[in-house]
Amino acid sequence: MRRLFLLLCLWAIGLGTIAATFSYEKTTVKIYPDLEGNAHIVEKIEIKIEGEDSINAYDNNIAITNDITSWKSRTGIDEIRYHINANIAPISNLRIIPLPKKRLSIINPAYTGILQIEYDVSGLFNKTLVKARTYHYTIEKDALSFTTNNKGDIVLNENDYLYIIIPDESEIVSVDPLSQNIDVLDKNEKEFFWKGKTTLEDFRFIYLHKISLSDEVEQYFIFIRDQFNAFIFSKEGTYLGIMIVLIIATYMLLKSKVKNNE
Repeated sequence: MRRLFLLLCLWAIGLGTIAATFSYEKTTVKIYPDLEGNAHIVEKIEIKIEGEDSINAYDNNIAITNDITSWKSRTGIDEIRYHINANIAPISNLRIIPLPKKRLSIINPAYTGILQIEYDVSGLFNKTLVKARTYHYTIEKDALSFTTNNKGDIVLNENDYLYIIIPDESEIVSVDPLSQNIDVLDKNEKEFFWKGKTTLEDFRFIYLHKISLSDEVEQYFIFIRDQFNAFIFSKEGTYLGIMIVLIIATYMLLKSKVKNNE
């Protein structure tokens, strides 16, 4: 009986070694907003790798052209996805970087692997001028693609981690619910963190940036320049250019005739 038990254990170990097994561990989403209402996103999706086939598949696929659909198909893990709704905040500059695997321990033959997904998004924050030279940036919460409850509130699952890191030159205005890494909101806080089993009820996140007078003047002249360039290269600008050329040519022609008559 004991011998049969040992044989079954050895068979189970061998099967685990041969079978290709990937399992989901956790997702970390870090949002780095800028001063234009856009943001850089870094997502890290951690997976557990068990069995020789899975280990080899992970190593071999690192060199293959990477995309979300392919990795989801290779691993069978549905949690491999973007956590930003591209229909609300368009995605650009996408990169998927599978990081080298790490063994869990000397006695545990399994490994962990991380798929790092980096991209830029437009319009994740609504930029509003609230007073002279002062802008508020309010997160568009519907652009965050996490689980939601029947009220539409964001629900972070057990293995979800969300960070928002605002620019150094900005100040926080409002965070509701308060992030789990702080007890009292300080305007100088830059990093905010929520982890799994958390409901972000009526989620609200606002930071501000106050530009200097010199920056405001510079932005004004940049605006004037851009408007001028846009007009010059527009259909109306082309017509105006043609008219100016005709007026100058007519003037030069008339001036030449007057001079000849003299």
